Amino acid sequence: MRTGKRLIALLLAFALAATLAACAAQSPSGTYTAVRLVKGGKEADAAALAAEGAMISITFEPDGTGVLRFNAGNEPFRWSGNSMTSQEGDTMEFRFDGKTLTLERGDTLIEFR
Repeated sequence: MRTGKRLIALLLAFALAATLAACAAQSPSGTYTAVRLVKGGKEADAAALAAEGAMISITFEPDGTGVLRFNAGNEPFRWSGNSMTSQEGDTMEFRFDGKTLTLERGDTLIEFR
């Protein structure tokens, strides 16, 4: 019986470690480029954004800092978990599925890859 409890405890420890590793893998890192922008009901994909000369990217650094770039403008931010905070103190949540990062605020949605 004691061996069974130890085995279960060991399996639970491995499951917890795997879960934590999966969560860490879901944190953004590096630079992502906008592939879709929806604003006020109008949608533009990556090709339409490029045709309009819109260059939108976002960078997440491992130290918890980052920058959102829109053409020549840069908006530095700090991030933790799924939350970004601008230098002015505005907070925005984001979603990251390991491939696509999504920012949504008001009537604007931006997807990055």
